[in-house]
Amino acid sequence: MEKKLVALTLIALLAGLGGGYGLAYMTYQPQIQTLQSDMKDLSDKLEGVNSSVRMLNSTVETIENRSFHQAFYMEGSSSVNTSKFPLKGEWVRIRWYMLGLGSSWISISLYYSNGTMCTNRGSSGVFSSFACDLETGLPNTEYYLEITTYIVTSYAVYIWDHY
Repeated sequence: MEKKLVALTLIALLAGLGGGYGLAYMTYQPQIQTLQSDMKDLSDKLEGVNSSVRMLNSTVETIENRSFHQAFYMEGSSSVNTSKFPLKGEWVRIRWYMLGLGSSWISISLYYSNGTMCTNRGSSGVFSSFACDLETGLPNTEYYLEITTYIVTSYAVYIWDHY
């Protein structure tokens, strides 16, 4: 009788393990497949991000391997439209210094040679200094500046070309 009880217990244990495993497999297998699919999607998205980062790094290296070259310089105290000057690159750096009285201001507008405005910047105060880097988008093009002043005693404007 003891042998029958041990055999019955062993059979019940094996049936319970097998049934439990089967039930767990049927219950969790769809969730496991969903998680595997989600991991594949995340892996694909991560590869896309890594590819974008590699392209961005390449662009940054290209930009960093260029340098700025002074393309134009002017000093003055009154409003003026400058002569045309060429820019080789697509990036330009404009820097100016201004001395004035009271509520003085200066406005610097960069124009394409055909008269279309590329950008406009300005500053005000008794002394002001300003710099900005701009993407013109048109390499090997001529430009000119329109400098407008109000109660300015003197200014200096520098243009650097980035190529």
